[in-house]
Amino acid sequence: MSNVYRLVKPIAEDSEPRMVPTGTHPANHLGEKIGLVLLSGFLFSVAIASVDVAATYMPPVTLSALRLATASAIFGGLLCFLRPQYRWSLRGVVDVVIIGVLNVGLPFLFLAMAVKYISSSLAAVLFNTMPVFTIALAHFWLADERLSLAKLAGTATAIAGATLLMISNQSGLEMVQDQGWLGQLLIILASLSGALAVVYTRRRVREERPFVLAAGQVFVCTLILSTLALAVEGLPSFASYPWQSWIAMISATVSAPVMGFWLLFYLVKRYGASLASFSGITTPLFSAIIGILFLGEVITTPIALGTLLLLAGVWSLDRF
Repeated sequence: MSNVYRLVKPIAEDSEPRMVPTGTHPANHLGEKIGLVLLSGFLFSVAIASVDVAATYMPPVTLSALRLATASAIFGGLLCFLRPQYRWSLRGVVDVVIIGVLNVGLPFLFLAMAVKYISSSLAAVLFNTMPVFTIALAHFWLADERLSLAKLAGTATAIAGATLLMISNQSGLEMVQDQGWLGQLLIILASLSGALAVVYTRRRVREERPFVLAAGQVFVCTLILSTLALAVEGLPSFASYPWQSWIAMISATVSAPVMGFWLLFYLVKRYGASLASFSGITTPLFSAIIGILFLGEVITTPIALGTLLLLAGVWSLDRF
C-alpha cells in the first residue's frame, strides 16, 4: 500500500523542504513520547536523590566535578568503541561549550548547593519551571514554536505554583530550614539555564548526533568544574568520603549525564525543544516516592498546593 506524503516546512532558511510519510511523522508517536517522558522522569529523580545523598559527605563543587569526571570516563570508552562522526569546526566547539555550561555545569553546581537547603522531591518539582522558561524563550528564538493564549494561561498557572512555593519558604526536610527559599531559587536558576541550553541546541545544533553532544558537553564541563573545585575547595580528600557517597555519586552520574542527557538531546532532535523540556514532568512523582521511603522527606500543605499548580500549568502547556 502506498504511503501518503506531505510537505514539511524547513526550519532553517537555507534548508530545502522535504516530503515525509504522514503516518510516520514524529508527532504521531504518542506511545513513544509517553514512554520516553516516563523514563526521563525516573532517571532524573534517581539522579536528584543520589546527589542529595552524596552532598551530605562531599562539598558541592567537588561533587559536581567528580560526577562529570566519572561521566567523561564512561563517554570516553563509548566514543572509542562507537567512533561517531563529527565535523570539527571552531563554531561547533563553541556551541558545545555554551550548551555544556548551560545544560550541565550550572545545573549540576546549583543542584549540589540547593539540596543543602531543600529536599530532593521539592527540587524535582521546581525543575518543572524549565518548560515554562523553554516555551517563553522558544517563542522569541524558534520560528516553529510560538506561544498561544492557552499556553500563556498554562504559563501563568505554573508561575503561580512556583511563586507559592517560593514565598512559603518550604524545604521539604524534617529539620526546620530557614533558607528554603535559597535552595528553591538555585533550582529555578538551574531550570532557566537548562531551558537556554535546550533552545540553543534546537536553534544551533539540532542536526548533530545526540551522543556527540552529550559527550562533548560533559568533557568541557569536567575541565571547567575540576579547575573550579581545586581553586575553591582545594584538593579533595578522597579517603574521607564513605562508601555511600561514592555509590550515590556513581548512581547520579549514570542516571543523568550519561543516560539522561543522551535522552534529552534525542528528544530535542526528534520532537523539538518544547517536548524535551517536559521530559522531567514525571520526576516529582518518582522523587516523592524515593524521598518519603528512603530519605525521610515530608510533603507539607504549601508544597502540595504549589506542586499541583505548577504541574497543572506545565501539563496544560503541552496539552494545548
